Amino acid sequence: MKNKGIDVYKNVVKDLRCRVKDTFDFKFSFDYGPKVDMVGNNPKTKRTIKYKDLNTNHYVFETETSPGLFTSVFRRWFTPWRVEVYEGTKEIWSFDFESSLHKQKILVSIDSSSLGDTLAWVPVVEALRNKYQADVIVTTFWNSLLTQFFPQLKFFPPGYRDHSAKAVFGVGWYEEEDRNCHRRDPRSISLQQVAGDILGIDVKTDLLPPQLPNWLYSLPPRESGKYVCLATESTANAKHWHYEKGWQTIVDYLRILGYEVRVIHKQNNTLESVVDKTGDRDILQRMADIYQADFFIGIGSGLSWLAWFLQKPVVMISGFSDPSCEFSRMNYRVINRNVCHGCFNDVKYKFDRGDWNWCPRLKNTERMFECTTKLSPQLVIEQINLLIQEQGL
Repeated sequence: MKNKGIDVYKNVVKDLRCRVKDTFDFKFSFDYGPKVDMVGNNPKTKRTIKYKDLNTNHYVFETETSPGLFTSVFRRWFTPWRVEVYEGTKEIWSFDFESSLHKQKILVSIDSSSLGDTLAWVPVVEALRNKYQADVIVTTFWNSLLTQFFPQLKFFPPGYRDHSAKAVFGVGWYEEEDRNCHRRDPRSISLQQVAGDILGIDVKTDLLPPQLPNWLYSLPPRESGKYVCLATESTANAKHWHYEKGWQTIVDYLRILGYEVRVIHKQNNTLESVVDKTGDRDILQRMADIYQADFFIGIGSGLSWLAWFLQKPVVMISGFSDPSCEFSRMNYRVINRNVCHGCFNDVKYKFDRGDWNWCPRLKNTERMFECTTKLSPQLVIEQINLLIQEQGL
């Protein structure tokens, strides 16, 4: 019986007229860069795929692909890609990336936990939403703060992914010299334009949030008279104002003007005759303090960006960075251009966050940190006076 079953198939001959037609298709996706999968039933099928940058009208990458394989370009930043597939010289498939984004779901991952970076970049994400009228998801480390400013963005914790998103962009300060991560060296452009380059947004002026939280308008009147918020500390020593007793001189001057001075940074207070509000406090408390202040004085840190976010005038004391790096609106910048300054934005140097005494040009010399040791309180006082005059305080 067993052998009879086998014998049935001994003389079976394949009908050469019976052929299964080759089928194939292409699927475009963008997750920190463009990718095209080729699917089909015959892995021996070969086609040529090309990636064209429509900004330059040049082909960036060309290769051969087959079903079961994918092709990708390492470039992370937004490019108006046109992907073309050829059989010989005949174009058989194409895809326009930018046109596919309109009114679709886009996910943007803010890959920095820094408050300043986040506040600089999320307004650029809002500009992306407006540009494409898209449904935009954002992942950040500061969602409780940001949801109040951007009602039309959807905030999720870091690491969240939505598989229905048409594109996933990562925004961060990555390897400065890697042109796959950054269209331009991030040291050579403003902090907001760093995100602009990645998302395809041209940032010509400060991009601010579309609204302030309603609860700020209903805060009870401040109990004391007029006051100023002060934040002198940072996670990088190069950002600090190193003029001896400079901060105390400013506190004393503000008190002569009739101002109460509130110190609101996280680190311990070292100043006299101030209201000590240091410590690990909720960011919403910081917002309330800054919002009711006449103005804010600080360095190039996250709290200066928060004051700007709240549309308060800022006196920023910084020689570490070039003024073009930070915001410009109501920024009464104090910098001494007659001494060494702006190393953070010098493309010859890479900022080392692990080196507390990073001073790439003058470290271990008598001129170390001269960008702020040579920045006198009188220069700060001049900007305070100008601010008070221009803001009508």
